[in-house]
Formats: sequence, structure tokens, C-alpha cells
Amino acid sequence: MANYHAIAAIAAALRGLLHERYPRPEFGNTLSIKTVQPKDIAGLTGEGIAILVWRITINTQRRGLPGRIDLMGQRFKPSLPVDISILLIPHAVDPERQLQLSGWAMRALADAGPLSATQLNNYLSDNDIFSDVEEVDLTCDPLALADYLSLWDRLKKYPLSVNYIARMVLIDSEQQLIEGVPVIEREFNAGVMAQ
Repeated sequence: MANYHAIAAIAAALRGLLHERYPRPEFGNTLSIKTVQPKDIAGLTGEGIAILVWRITINTQRRGLPGRIDLMGQRFKPSLPVDISILLIPHAVDPERQLQLSGWAMRALADAGPLSATQLNNYLSDNDIFSDVEEVDLTCDPLALADYLSLWDRLKKYPLSVNYIARMVLIDSEQQLIEGVPVIEREFNAGVMAQ
């Protein structure tokens, strides 16, 4: 399971995957693919794709997850399941180019399939964030109109974007559960109460 660097690793893997796969003969070598914050959206210039992690929530569908047991048999508190909402924001001066970037990015992510542990661990300096058997499924998740309007109102300049969600990313606890020895026998002391 993943450690607390998982959210940053997912954004970095998306950035790396898109950067490696974009068609340079068509878009040139200057295409900017970067992770941004909401305050950066108004300043996007040139051609590129901005990756905005705009919402992180705890997934409430799976409650009561069992505690994690590592390879040494140690027990830890249950993992925290989170959903991560990510906007891909293509930007270009020319609207046709912006739409081409949007179509290409959506197709590239659909072709890539689930992000494997190798991809997720590849783009940050800490390369043991996800275990070898983990993967993250990225799903296109269109927002409700009210959500779009709310984002538009808050960002003041709402660009063309596509929303993706990474569901049930498990963030592990490092807090170990210590178990005492089993109780075999109880002993009750009966006596005279002091007055």
C-alpha cells in the first residue's frame, strides 16, 4: 500500500506520462506539462497541459478496513482510502490547438490504462511509495453542472478542462498496533472494606 507521498506521486506520474507520450512532431518540443495550483491558472501562457489536483476526499464507501500486516507480520492501523479529483487543463493561444491538446491528452490517458506501481514510483525522488502489486485506476469523471459553476466562480477564469478521479488510493498508517499477551486467567481479590 502507498505511503503519504501517494497524492504527489499520482500527479507526478500523470505529468511524466503525458510528457513522455506527447507527439513532438505535431506539438513541437516546447509543450509545457506541469502541475499547478488554483492561483496559477490565470497565468497559464503558451501551449501546454496543466494538472490541477483540486479536491481530495476520504472515500466513505469502504468503512472498517482491516488493519494492515506487513511482511514481518507486524500489524498497523487500517489504511485511509482517498479519492483524488484532478483537472487536466489544456491551454493554447489558438482554440483549435487547445481542442487538439485536449483530445490527445484524453486519448493518451485512456490508452495508458491503470497507472502501475513502476510508473507511480518513477517520477519522485522517493521511489518506494507504492508496493509492487499496487496500481491506480484513473477514470474520467465529468462534473455536475453545479460543480463546474462553483469552480468557475472561484477560479474567476475557468478554462477548458477534463476531470479525472483516482478512487480508493490507500494511504497506509505507520502507527503499529501493539498486542498484549492473551489473558488466560483472572484473579479477584475479596477482602474487608476499610472504613
